[in-house]
Formats: sequence, C-alpha cells, structure tokens
Amino acid sequence: MSETKNEQCPTCQGNKVIEGVCETSPEWQSTEHDDGMVCTPDTKCPTCHGTGVVEKSEK
Repeated sequence: MSETKNEQCPTCQGNKVIEGVCETSPEWQSTEHDDGMVCTPDTKCPTCHGTGVVEKSEK
C-alpha cells in the first residue's frame, strides 16, 4: 500500500508563486522605461505548479 505525503515545495518555499524582481540602471532609461526600472513578472512555481507543496509517495 502506498501513501501520498505532501511536503513544502523547496523551489518556492510553499509560496505557490515566485515573485518578480525589479532592477534599475541608468543605462536602461529610454522612452519605454522612463525610470530605468525593469521588472520580471510573478510566475507560477514550475516545480509544484502553483500548489505550494510537492507530493511524495511512500511505499
């Protein structure tokens, strides 16, 4: 008989979403990015697919 045990996802630390990061640089100042800030979007965790936990099966 096998059981399923859920453990906190190590990639996103159980947060379900990996938060985006913003960086600034004077080199990036343009009409598109007036303040020189470029941000990556929040993304759903690829390891746990947004659940925050990883299922482990035990035998």
